[in-house]
Amino acid sequence: MQSNRKRRSNAASETESTPDARRRRRQSEESDSSAPDSDDDGPSAPTSTDAMVKKMVRFAIASEYSRLPIRRNDISAKVLGEQGSRQFKLVFDQAQRELRQRFGMEMTELPAREKVTITQRRAAQKIEKPSSANKSWIVTSTLPLPYRSSDILIPTKAPSLYTESTYTGLYSFIIAVIVLNGGSLAEQKLDRYLARTNAEVATPVDRTDKLLQRLCKEGYIIKTREMDGGEEVVEYVLGPRGKIEVGTSGVAGLVRTVYGKNGGDHAGLTQLQREDLEDFEGRLGRSLGVDPVPVRAGELDGANDVDGNGEGHEAPRSSEPRRSSRRSPTQEEEEEGEDSGSEENEEE
Repeated sequence: MQSNRKRRSNAASETESTPDARRRRRQSEESDSSAPDSDDDGPSAPTSTDAMVKKMVRFAIASEYSRLPIRRNDISAKVLGEQGSRQFKLVFDQAQRELRQRFGMEMTELPAREKVTITQRRAAQKIEKPSSANKSWIVTSTLPLPYRSSDILIPTKAPSLYTESTYTGLYSFIIAVIVLNGGSLAEQKLDRYLARTNAEVATPVDRTDKLLQRLCKEGYIIKTREMDGGEEVVEYVLGPRGKIEVGTSGVAGLVRTVYGKNGGDHAGLTQLQREDLEDFEGRLGRSLGVDPVPVRAGELDGANDVDGNGEGHEAPRSSEPRRSSRRSPTQEEEEEGEDSGSEENEEE
């Protein structure tokens, strides 16, 4: 009996020592060791696409907080990397969906900078087709108009609520005077507007020259220089961010608020008041280069359309900014009338 046991044990040891047996034993040990990791990850382990979508959302919000455009080149370098360059459309669409559903925001494409000077137009003619790599976006709100009041959408608290609200009011005012002057404003005339508000030297945010530099850097306005008859002409035009964030509808809302015509029920207006409101809307429409808003029994159509997301904005009268150094006498008379009207309001 003992000899039989020894023979069986020897046979078993010989069998286990074969290469196939050792291979099977190693495979079983590896599967046992990897089992706890698979249980920890679970079936909902994040994929590389999910990680890129989350990174894209964080990158968009962080860029908007700093008022920096979200450039496609930066997305490829900081979010997608070398391996995810072909997944741009998929990651971008999913990030848009997350921004809309969870944050009430979306990425809106910035328009290309207008070719204002003669040098810029000549350079643009040499470029056959604009590259898609130069596209950029900013984050805008998708909330319905009733939820876009100042009580809900307050300025950010960094660096402070007062600083941000003051800065918003300053660039909205500067954009408004540029748009109301046909989309282009000479530097000397902008200085006169700022002097009337006691902001020709300094503002509550910063010195006036530094404020204008910041507005140009962030894309609210663009400073152009051009030689005209041996004399340098310096003008300010509306920038890409200014068109989307404020735009024509934002300027219209600002003007209506200043003149006390911002919405309300017009059912109880007298004939004289209605005619006065229609005349105001007609003059505002002509100044902005858009159709005047009709006055109805309910609210004024579009009176509260200060959405800041660029939807429904109409360009000024012409596709290119008017040159302030080449204004007709009629335009100069209209501007002088507007200037004198504003001076009378200040005296009152």
